[in-house]
Amino acid sequence: MMNRFFSIIIPAHDEESIIATTLQSIKDQDYPADRFEVILVENGSNDATLEVAKKFASPSFKIMSSEKGVSRARNFGFRHSSPQTDWYIFLDADTFFEKSFLAELNDYLEKHPKVGYGTTTVLLDDTTFAGRFWTWYLNAGDKLIRIMHRLHIVRADLAAKVRYDESLVLSEDLRYSRDLAPLGKYFFMKTRSVITSARRFKNKGYLKMFFINLYTGLFPRKTLQKKDWEVVR
Repeated sequence: MMNRFFSIIIPAHDEESIIATTLQSIKDQDYPADRFEVILVENGSNDATLEVAKKFASPSFKIMSSEKGVSRARNFGFRHSSPQTDWYIFLDADTFFEKSFLAELNDYLEKHPKVGYGTTTVLLDDTTFAGRFWTWYLNAGDKLIRIMHRLHIVRADLAAKVRYDESLVLSEDLRYSRDLAPLGKYFFMKTRSVITSARRFKNKGYLKMFFINLYTGLFPRKTLQKKDWEVVR
């Protein structure tokens, strides 16, 4: 089996409290260290995100800065990725991996050679009833609608054809998924090796987050271009 080369691109804005956990989880992967790279793109932070991330800097962990904006940061990271990349993983800064994840993903892609883009199940780090329900809800929704949220996994040839819409700060991942749909086959990989923070749900409330998700999913692009994403840390 070939070990695919993964470029993991992480946009980070005001993430000093959690970014070390995310980067350490990637550094600890049971996967050949010369077969993946990390490109962290700090964008417009008002805290010590950049300083914390720089502690992980190495030839394979590139720590960079760009203008504020999650889509700008992802596109910036793509432009600075390795030419040997086989697959891109655009990862939220508050989502982290168990040690086996990259090996699991590589094995899945080996068994499903026709897929072009997709995502995985994620587990909220909240074991309450509300947290378990939202874990199910988020995964069921992504699989049903065929979209990507907390991590976007895209084959290199498709990633070269589609960019994130930099005019959007809400639902940019939904737009990106839809733009990729005509170009490749979607996949949804089941795993227990991807964990995401429940901090936004706990801060805003699970019920309120349901309506926020519904709102951002239904409104047209012109409306969403006028909105901004509230930072909750």
